[in-house]
Amino acid sequence: MKSVLNSPGFGITGSSGLFQCTNKLFLSDGATGLQIKEFARKNAANALSVGNMVMGMASILSSLNGHHHAACWLVLIGYLLDLADGAVARRLGACSALGAKLDDFADFTTFGIATALLLRTTDLLDNILCMCYVLSVFVRLCFFSSGIPFVYRGLPCIYSSAILASASMLSGRNLAMLRVIAVAMILFMISQNFYPHDRVLESQAWKKAVFAGGVVMVFCSSFPPACVYYLLCCEPETIMILLSPSSGLFQCTNKLFLSDGATGLQIKEFARKNAANALSVANMVMGIASILSSLNGHHHAACWLVLIGYLLDLADGAVARRLGACSALGAKLDDFADFTTFGIATSLLLRTTDLLDNILCVCYVLSVFVRLCFFTSGIPFMYRGLPCIYSSAILASASILSGGNLALLRVIAVAMILFMISQNFYPHDRVLESQAWKKGVYAGGIVMVFCSSFPPAC
Repeated sequence: MKSVLNSPGFGITGSSGLFQCTNKLFLSDGATGLQIKEFARKNAANALSVGNMVMGMASILSSLNGHHHAACWLVLIGYLLDLADGAVARRLGACSALGAKLDDFADFTTFGIATALLLRTTDLLDNILCMCYVLSVFVRLCFFSSGIPFVYRGLPCIYSSAILASASMLSGRNLAMLRVIAVAMILFMISQNFYPHDRVLESQAWKKAVFAGGVVMVFCSSFPPACVYYLLCCEPETIMILLSPSSGLFQCTNKLFLSDGATGLQIKEFARKNAANALSVANMVMGIASILSSLNGHHHAACWLVLIGYLLDLADGAVARRLGACSALGAKLDDFADFTTFGIATSLLLRTTDLLDNILCVCYVLSVFVRLCFFTSGIPFMYRGLPCIYSSAILASASILSGGNLALLRVIAVAMILFMISQNFYPHDRVLESQAWKKGVYAGGIVMVFCSSFPPAC
C-alpha cells in the first residue's frame, strides 16, 4: 500500500509536488543572478496580467459586499494594468502563448464579469443584461480578431469597460443611463465593423502618456477629473465611426453562422459543428447565473447551478468527439466556461464579508487559473493536478450537504487549492474514462437533479 501511495500517480502523498512545482516552473535549483533576471524579464508582463486578474476578482468581491465605488476604481486600475502588459511584453521580447492565455482570462474577469456586475440589481432584467454583457465580451475575445495592422473588429472590451466604470462614477450610479450605455457597448462589441487604430494613439509614446496620466489621476486627483480623463482616453472617436450603421450587427449573424438562403444541409452541418459549443455556452451561462445568485444571496441555487454546469462540462467534450467537431474555438469556449463556472462562481460559494474569506476566494480563482494554464500532459489517461471540475463539484456538494458550513468549506477549499496546483500525476481509470461510464454518470446526474431530493443528488 505504501508503494502505491508514493507512486507518481497520487498527489495525496504530501505537498512535495507543490514545492517542486516552484523550481520546475520558475527557477532551477541554485539559480544564478542571471537566471533570476531572465525569469523576471520573461514574466514581467505576466505579472501585470495576474495583477489585472486580481483587480477583477477584488472588484467582483467589492460588488458582492456593496462597495460599488471601490468596484469601479478596481476595474479602472485593471484598465491601466492591461494597457501596460502588452507594451511591456513587446518591449522585453517576452510574448508567449501562456501570456496570451493569461491576458485572455484577466480581460474576461475584469472587463467581462467584474464590469457586468456594476450593472447588477435584484431585478431580473438587470441580471439578464449582466449575462448578455458577459457573453458579448466572450464573443469579442473569442470570435473577432484581425491580422490587418492598426485595424480591429468590434469595439475592444477594455474600452467599453472603462466607459461604463467612468460613467457609473460620474453619474453616481444612475442605473437608467448605465443600462443604455451597456446596451450600446454590447452592440458595438459584437458588431463586425472595423474600427481603425490611429498610429498616434497606438504609438508607445501615447500609451506611456496615457498610463502615466492614469496613474497620476488614480493616486493624486479627485474622482470626477480622473473619470473624465478615462473617458477621454477611451478613443471615443472610434465609437462615433459606427454610430450610423447597425447593419454590421445584422450581417454578423449571416457571416458568422449561416450563409444567405442556407439549405437544410447547411443548417444540419452548422448544428453538428456547434452542438458541443452550445453546451459550453450553456455551462458559461450556468456559471454567470451562479455568480448572480451568490450576489443576490441565493446560496442554495448558486450551488445547484455549479453542479448543472458540471453535467454540461461532462457532456461537451464527449459530444464534440462523437460528432467530430473539435476546434480551436471550442477549446477556447470550454476554457472560458470552465474558468467562469469552476473558478469564479465556485469561489463565491466561500465568500463572506470577512477579509480572509475574500482572500481565500481570490486564491481559489488563481489556483483554477494555474490548473487551466500551466498543467497539461500528453500521457494517455493521466493528468497533472486535480482538475477544477472535480474540486468544484466537491465544494458545491459539500456546501449543500453541510448547509453552507463555512469552517468545513474553508478546509475543503484549501485542500482543493493544494491539489490543483500540485504537479503530481493523477491516473485516469480506463473504465471511469470510458464513454459508457460517462453516459451512465451523465444520465444519473440528470435524474438526480430533476427527480431526486437534494442530499442523494449531492
